[in-house]
Amino acid sequence: MMPRTVFLLLLGQACALQSSVQYLTHLERTSLSATATATATEEPVLTLYRDTNGWCPFCERVWIGLEKKGIPYDEKLINLQDKPQWYLDIVPTTLVPAIEWHDENWRADTPGSGELVWESKDILEKLDEKFAATPLRSADEEVAEVVEVLNASVGFVYGARNGTADDKGARFAAALDALDAVLASSGGPFVRGSELSAADLALAPTLERFGEQLKVLKPEFPALDAGRPAIARWSEAMDLEPAYTRRVKGDAYSWTAVTSSFLRIFAANATGTEAKIAKADAAAAALLAESRADATVLDDKAAVAEAIAALSKNRKNVARDASDASPRTQPHVKRAKRVQAADEAIDAALARLSGEDTKRLSKDAKVAAAAIAARLCAPRDMGAPAAAALRHTLLVLAEKKPRGSRLLKALQIFFFWL
Repeated sequence: MMPRTVFLLLLGQACALQSSVQYLTHLERTSLSATATATATEEPVLTLYRDTNGWCPFCERVWIGLEKKGIPYDEKLINLQDKPQWYLDIVPTTLVPAIEWHDENWRADTPGSGELVWESKDILEKLDEKFAATPLRSADEEVAEVVEVLNASVGFVYGARNGTADDKGARFAAALDALDAVLASSGGPFVRGSELSAADLALAPTLERFGEQLKVLKPEFPALDAGRPAIARWSEAMDLEPAYTRRVKGDAYSWTAVTSSFLRIFAANATGTEAKIAKADAAAAALLAESRADATVLDDKAAVAEAIAALSKNRKNVARDASDASPRTQPHVKRAKRVQAADEAIDAALARLSGEDTKRLSKDAKVAAAAIAARLCAPRDMGAPAAAALRHTLLVLAEKKPRGSRLLKALQIFFFWL
C-alpha cells in the first residue's frame, strides 16, 4: 500500500503548522453530520480515534466506512505532532486510526478499557464482521492497480528525491491509465462494480486532494480524469455518495489554500517554491470570489444547520483565531484588530444563516468575517456543503461597498422627497 510512514510524517508536520488553533472542529459526537442518521440519533457503539485535521487518508477510509454503514460513533481527535501519552499507551503502533468498542468493559473516562482495533484494513474488516448489512468487502484481496496509484501519487506530487520528475510523472500517469482500465472492466462505476467497497475508500482521499493540488504544484500534468472516462465516471459516482461528500470530503478551496502551507514546510528551499506559493494563494483567492458569488449553497438546509451548529459551538476559538495578532498559519490572511469585531462578525453570520436581517458590519468586523471565511477548512471544521454555506455568508458580510455608495443613497432619498 501507500508508504504509510512517509505520508504520516507529512501529515504530522503539516498538522503542527496548520492546526495551531483547531477552531471549529467538534471534538466528540458526529451529530453535526447529516449523512448517517444513526450517527446523530443513536447511542455510539464505538469511538473513532483520528487526526485533528481530517487529512489522514487512512482515517478517512474508516470515517467513510462508518458513515456508509450508518454506525453511531464518538470521535476523539489526535494531534499527530503531539500525541497524548494515553494514546501511545493504548495503541501499540501509536498510529491513527483506531477504534474502541463500547463493550461491556468500556468506560467513558478510561481510554483503552474497551476492545481496540487499529490499522484501517483491520478496522474495516471488523466493521464488516459486526455490521454486515452494508458490506465493504474489506477482507477481499487488494486491487494492485489501486495500490500502485496510491504509491505513485505520493512520490510524484510531493517530489521524493529519488528518480526524476519525468519518471515519477510517467509512473503516476501509467498507474492512472491502469486504474481506468480496471474501472472500465468492472462494469463500474466503482472498483468492484456497482457497489462501494474498501478499494474505493482507499482511492477517494488521494484522488480528491491531488486532483486539486496538482493544479498548483504540477500545472503541466493533465487532470486526473483527462482521457480516462472510467475515472471520470468513478468521481461522479463518489460525489453522489452522501457518506463521503456530506462530511468526509474536503473542498477545492481547502485543498488549494493548504497547498501553500505544505510548500512552506516541504519545499521551502526549492527553486520556484515562492512562485508556487503565490500561485496557490492567488488560486485560493479566486475560489473565495467564486464562493461569494454562489448563493445556491444556502439552498442546502441541512448544510446551513450544520454550519450554524458548528460555528455556535466553537465561536470562542473562531473569534480568537480571527483576531490573532501573530498567526502561525496563513499569515497572509489579514486578521481583525479586536476580538469584539470577530464576535460581531460571528453574530451577523449566525443571524444571516438563520434567515434574519443584519445591520452593516464595522470595518474591523468585515476584516474578521473575511478572515474566518479564508481560515475555514473542510473537512477539518465541518462538511464541505456546510463550509460552502458559511463561507458564502461570511464573504457577503465582508464585502465592501463601492466608494460613494452612501452619497448615492443619500441623493436618492433626497430626490425622492422633492
